[in-house]
Amino acid sequence: MAQSTIRLGSPSIRAHGQEFQHQMNGLLNTRFQLSPLGKRSYAGEILRSYITDGLRLADIRFSPHSTCLMPGKLPRSSNSFLVSWQVEGNSLVRQFGRETEVRSGELFFVDTSQPFEIETDDIWTRSVYLDSQFWQEVFPERAQYSAVAMSGNSHMGRICTQLIEQLFVSCHSHPVGTVKRMAGSFANLLAVTMVAEVSPGAAEPATRSMLIDRIRRFARANLANPDLSCEDIAAHVNLSVGHVHQLFSGREQTLMRWVWAERLRLIARDLTNPGLQHKPVSAIAFDWGFSDAAHFSRSFKSQYGMSPTGFRNASQCSLDHMLALPLN
Repeated sequence: MAQSTIRLGSPSIRAHGQEFQHQMNGLLNTRFQLSPLGKRSYAGEILRSYITDGLRLADIRFSPHSTCLMPGKLPRSSNSFLVSWQVEGNSLVRQFGRETEVRSGELFFVDTSQPFEIETDDIWTRSVYLDSQFWQEVFPERAQYSAVAMSGNSHMGRICTQLIEQLFVSCHSHPVGTVKRMAGSFANLLAVTMVAEVSPGAAEPATRSMLIDRIRRFARANLANPDLSCEDIAAHVNLSVGHVHQLFSGREQTLMRWVWAERLRLIARDLTNPGLQHKPVSAIAFDWGFSDAAHFSRSFKSQYGMSPTGFRNASQCSLDHMLALPLN
């Protein structure tokens, strides 16, 4: 490989929000979407980096944020893997139905050609991007170990972190071929260590109920969005639409029927709220994601056996009756 293909001594990147996302994706040839956690914008800094064919290194500090694949086409470099040594801070990583808390000093990897999500607090991570050529023969069961945490401070895990450190120290002072051989040694070592030290139970997919709970949490937080769809929900929780449908198969309600039932339940709650008695019924319905008054009225009557206005009047009469009862 020609030396000119390598960016040695790339300048440190320090930016906020979309600007950091743009610069990071440009430098590391990734298609990641970064989002803040909460109202505060996130910030990032790439302290040092090394980029060559098949291998990318980045020493990064982040404030709290989440990372996932950008919607749309997958990256051109399929089967590229991100190995993260979390030097400081904690993360929550998800892929293939697994959800794992990663603590300071632990390692994990994800397949960046497939949907994933990483949520972090303030962290410092040493990231190693390895193309599939490093993994194909030495780690055939790698999909079973994505999004699984492994200690970097004991047994063979300590050797893994030492080799990552040596990669970062040596990358700018050694020939390309030598650095790539070191990366191949690291891939072999990590594969052996994962299989030897990670208990089989830790690599099992999350249970059906855990996935359904995660889907419902996101849906409840977005019920007011009239455009909420199964596709949107599946994309957010990093599952395929087919997997989501499969999770709800055999249950009393499909996912979207459950969404509509939740909206109607919350509307019924608001209709019984004395503080909202002067708010139009249609306005309450629109607050919870309905966009057609006639459709809302039909749905509500089918669920509760009376019109929304009748339901509100009945609940008010019941409240008035209770208030009129003498105190003992």
